[in-house]
Amino acid sequence: MNHKILEEVNKLVKENSLTRTNIKAVNLYKTTTFLPRTPLTYDFCLVFVLQGKKIGYLPNKRFEYDYKNYLVVPAALPFECETYASKEEPYTCILININRDIMHEIISCISKEESKNCKSVQMAIFQDKVTQDLENSIYRLLKILQSKEESAILGDSILREIYYRIAIGENSHFLHKMFLENKMESKMTRTLKIIHNKYNEHLDIPTLAKEEDMSVSSFHTHFKKVTSLSPLQYIKKIRLNKAKDLLTRNNLQVNETAYATGYESSSQFSKDFKSYYGYPPKEAKASFEIV
Repeated sequence: MNHKILEEVNKLVKENSLTRTNIKAVNLYKTTTFLPRTPLTYDFCLVFVLQGKKIGYLPNKRFEYDYKNYLVVPAALPFECETYASKEEPYTCILININRDIMHEIISCISKEESKNCKSVQMAIFQDKVTQDLENSIYRLLKILQSKEESAILGDSILREIYYRIAIGENSHFLHKMFLENKMESKMTRTLKIIHNKYNEHLDIPTLAKEEDMSVSSFHTHFKKVTSLSPLQYIKKIRLNKAKDLLTRNNLQVNETAYATGYESSSQFSKDFKSYYGYPPKEAKASFEIV
């Protein structure tokens, strides 16, 4: 990212702060503090790092995103992340939530035969290079964000332009395949949405597989290819991420949080929470570290 972009974003965001903007789908984040490997969850979003960098970790994948490479998460995906930041070089980023309907419309207008013909199952997270066209779009987005009037009038069009730049990226195969009804990525995306929405209910793996007309073994294999997690691991991590939100934002008690996130045992919940976050649920604190 060039210096002009940093100048514009610094007019909008303060240090160590998550900043809501005049466009609901766009948030800005800046921190001068190094943050060690920490669990988090993204859901259908773009992350543009303007300064500093992050390293993300999945069980069989490590990925780095910085000013040269943006991150696309087409489905809710829990992973762990390390943030590199300092006073001299703060970690600064733009988080954009993607509108599924608009992205679907854009992809439907794009001829991308290589995505349709790609046989291998793609993973539900990918990086792509920041092009000059995309830099230009981001610069104009930051200029628009400085005015409520311009945000209201031009916001949708600039987001649509950014979605398009993402959809024609070199690595956007998953994004295209997730909107093709009979593709495995599409089936897995629907399953992830069900789990994300019904995490507090009893989720039966054979039933989830049957919903997509798949055998349990095939479902398990393809689920892990897309998420790098088994279905049960994914469900547990989604529940624990939701639990942290309930504990810190809704001020629920530990036993209330356990049952609200689908756990039948409060003690098992506390054990899993401590194993995942490194501290017991009663010590959970609110954090802006979501981007």
